[in-house]
Amino acid sequence: MTGDERAYRALLVKYEHAVYNICYKMVRDREEARDLSQEAFTKVFSMLDRYNPAYAFSNWLLKITSNLCIDAMRKRRVDTLPMDEPIRSSGGDIERQYPSPRDTPDKTLIKKERMAMLSRAIDALPAHYRIMIVLRHQEDLSYDDIAEVLDIPLGTVKARIHRAREMLKTMVEDKDFW
Repeated sequence: MTGDERAYRALLVKYEHAVYNICYKMVRDREEARDLSQEAFTKVFSMLDRYNPAYAFSNWLLKITSNLCIDAMRKRRVDTLPMDEPIRSSGGDIERQYPSPRDTPDKTLIKKERMAMLSRAIDALPAHYRIMIVLRHQEDLSYDDIAEVLDIPLGTVKARIHRAREMLKTMVEDKDFW
C-alpha cells in the first residue's frame, strides 16, 4: 500500500461517518446517501490539488458533500399533473379551474380606495410623525438610517414611529375622520 493510499484510507476512515450522515440527512434515502458519500470522496480525492491548507480540510470536504447533495435533490423528478387535462373520475371528466393571478376589478378598486385613505391619513399626521412614516415605509430606511438622516437619537425614532402608527390606526378606525 503506497503512502497516498494510506493517506486516502485515513481520510476515508476519519470522515466517512460525517459525510454519510450529511448525505442521509439531506436525501433521506440510505442507498442514495451511500452513493453520494462515495461520490463525495471520489470528487475530493480527484481535487486534492485544489485544497487550500489555510482552511480546515473537514470544512472543504463537507462543502463538497453538501453541494453534491443539493445537486442530487435538484435532479429529482417532481411528479406533476398537466394543468390543461381534465381530471378523470367515475362520474365523468372534471375540468380544472384556476383562479386568475390578477385581482378582480372590485378588489383593485378597494385597494386603491384603501391606499387613498391611508395617504390622506398620513398627510393628516403632524410633520414630525409624517416624516417617520415616509422614511420608514415609503423610502424603506432602517431605524438607524432615519436617526442618522434626521440627526436624532434612535430611541426617538422608535418612539415616533410607534406613535405615528398608533395615530394612523386611530384615524383609519375613526369613521368621523372620513
